[in-house]
Amino acid sequence: MVNESRSYKVLRYVFLIGAVIFVIVPILPLIFMAFKTGSEYSSTSVLVPPQNWFNFYNFKYAIRVGNLGKALINTGIILAVSLSVQLLFTTMVSYVLHRFEFTGKRVVFTLFLLTMFIPVVTTQTIVFQIIYKLGLVNKMLSVILLYSGVNIVGIFIMLNQLNAIPKELDESALIDGASYFRIYASIILPNMKPACITLLIINGIGYYNDFYIPNLYLRKEVQTFTVALHKFFGNTATPFEIVAAAILLGIVPIMIVFIFLQKHIFYGLAGAVKS
Repeated sequence: MVNESRSYKVLRYVFLIGAVIFVIVPILPLIFMAFKTGSEYSSTSVLVPPQNWFNFYNFKYAIRVGNLGKALINTGIILAVSLSVQLLFTTMVSYVLHRFEFTGKRVVFTLFLLTMFIPVVTTQTIVFQIIYKLGLVNKMLSVILLYSGVNIVGIFIMLNQLNAIPKELDESALIDGASYFRIYASIILPNMKPACITLLIINGIGYYNDFYIPNLYLRKEVQTFTVALHKFFGNTATPFEIVAAAILLGIVPIMIVFIFLQKHIFYGLAGAVKS
């Protein structure tokens, strides 16, 4: 074990405390404002805590008038369906690319790799025409389809995890008469849980914060949280303490999910770096 000098320990804790303050300071005023009344917000500093921490009027107003409650439900449905489909397809594609040799394998992998260099915006004219012809504009299914695709980042994460699963397990199962699908369902998929959770968090946060796709394909009747929040915030008549409550409503769910799953994403990303 390496002995640390006293000055190094002090410097390390000073740096960590400074980093924590840097992250928390912008959030604290938001939390304070979300629980303040209109008069309290206009008469006190943003760094002064609210007098009543049980003032939930701002949250109720944001949910009722801004339709943020319905938007959160829509977002949850879109994420649950699209991420489930994406994880299923990504694990299957990665399993085939890692375990099997076939003609055109390198071509398939290269095509997936090339998608990293194609900006999403440049393809949306054609994609929108396809979605429009299918009659899916202003329907959650349009966003679900666009979010469900397999991407190269997910494949890299899954391939890294597959490197840690011995091929001998596959061979033993084949000798026992198991099919490839049975091997995938009973051996591969259960052992890929850390990689799946890593991809779930990375893409889940990205899709949760995405504004472009939902705003392009969905209308007022069906909105995700980011779109509803943007339109609610864009209303100049909306008091800022209510806007602060609306923003906090969007932060809390993703923060809770990350806290419960953070050890899995750290494990998955650490493995990806090592590989």
